[in-house]
Parts: sequence; C-alpha cells; structure tokens
Amino acid sequence: MRRLFRFCPALSALLWATVLHAQPEPSFEATCAQLRDKLSTLGAQEEEWITIDVVGELRAVEHDGTLGYMLACEAPDPEVLCVTYEINDYEVGDSVVLSGTLNEIDADHVSLDPCLHYPADAERTSPLR
Repeated sequence: MRRLFRFCPALSALLWATVLHAQPEPSFEATCAQLRDKLSTLGAQEEEWITIDVVGELRAVEHDGTLGYMLACEAPDPEVLCVTYEINDYEVGDSVVLSGTLNEIDADHVSLDPCLHYPADAERTSPLR
C-alpha cells in the first residue's frame, strides 16, 4: 500500500481530503429555539444529504455498548437525537453542539445520524468533519 501512495500522489491526497472532511459542512447552525424555523427554510431535498449543527443542553445521554445516544431540545422545539459511537464524559445538562446528517422523523423529532459532538464553548476554528 505504501508503494501505491508513492506512485500515485493524487490518490494519497484524495484519501487525506476524505479523512479531513468526513462530514460535509453544515447547512446551518441553530439553537433549539431556532431549529424549527431553520428546518422550514431547507425545503424538500429528500435526495440530498443535509448536515446541520444544533446547539443545546443534553436531556439524556446513553450508551448501549455499541452506539451512543444523546437527546437535546424539548417541546415546543423539535427534539434532536444524536446517534454516535462515543459519548465521552457528557452528562445531562451539558451544553453541546450536535453536528450530523439530518433525518426528519416528523415535525417534532429529528435525528442526526451519523453525529459528531463537542462542547458548545469549544473553540471552533476548523473542526474535523
């Protein structure tokens, strides 16, 4: 494999670009209170992958040994379920940014799967997506 990268630098560059941008840039960032309005601006784009960032407090954090689940936002705002692999040391009440591929379940529930996450107060100059 190492020889392949030496003889094909374009392939090497493409693979590293894919690693550094594993998730597309978000279409928008919204707080829980802004989420419903922001979702309505997207329109019907069923065939397109849409990535969003949601800033809010965690209402539930669980890990089943394989996947982690983080729930943020509450009525009257849409609930957001983040499906991820690691939950780190997050606890209920922590303020986080949930970033992932949008799946609108219904008007009051969305899931982000796959989902990345980081503390809301973290410096976000150039996150790895």
